[in-house]
Amino acid sequence: MALHNEQTMDSNQFPTPMIQPQRDSQTFNYYKFPDVSFSQDDPTTPQGINFSKMKTLTHGVIIRAGQNLWEDNEFKISWANAKQAGLSRGSYWFYDSRANPKRQAEKWVEVMGNDLGEMEMWCDFEDRYGGQFTGWRHWFDFMERLRQLVPQKQLGVYTGYYYWQEFAAGISYFGKYPLWIAWYNPELPRIPPIWDDWLYWQFTDNGDGTLYGVESLNIDLNYFNGTEADFLARYPNSQVQATLVATFGNVKVEYRKVN
Repeated sequence: MALHNEQTMDSNQFPTPMIQPQRDSQTFNYYKFPDVSFSQDDPTTPQGINFSKMKTLTHGVIIRAGQNLWEDNEFKISWANAKQAGLSRGSYWFYDSRANPKRQAEKWVEVMGNDLGEMEMWCDFEDRYGGQFTGWRHWFDFMERLRQLVPQKQLGVYTGYYYWQEFAAGISYFGKYPLWIAWYNPELPRIPPIWDDWLYWQFTDNGDGTLYGVESLNIDLNYFNGTEADFLARYPNSQVQATLVATFGNVKVEYRKVN
């Protein structure tokens, strides 16, 4: 998933972008969480990803569901185990220009079944296969088919700045979706001008995999554009207990509820 070209692309290839007004990462408490794929699971071992260990560090994870017209190995197991661990879950699909975009959307929804997760469904646009379905018009078909199939679910766009400027600069349709931007530099990310801000910032593909309970040495890490409290408010999880305190005169009554 990591957009390695975002680190190496010649900055002179495109005009210097206007950096959108954003919060200062030095003074704002961004909330951190990982995303994972089959690369984080060693197929030769039985244990898989330790989502309970992951839960000690974060409240959420995004899991790759598939690519082209195939489901990722172990996705359903990881999806179920992440839920059992109490993590809010999002999924992403690696858009593949060699396969019909509408069929890819249908396959993704088929893979998800009745459990779409607590976080967004992220459309991963970084493909460089050069297939017959390359380009933003086919991405449009992909997302519109998803909107037909799961109208109740929030969709989002994952991409990198330079990739987007190469393939879809100025196409305003996509700006209505939340942005997950790949940007592996210490300064705040550049974002395509059709977006006012980012929701997620994938800031490294070199996180400590062992720390997060995966079997790979490295793991993608992301910032959520908000605090931990903001994250929990956006993604209430069925495993999290909430406490409501009501005051009647001088008496406080505490209600503990599992959503």
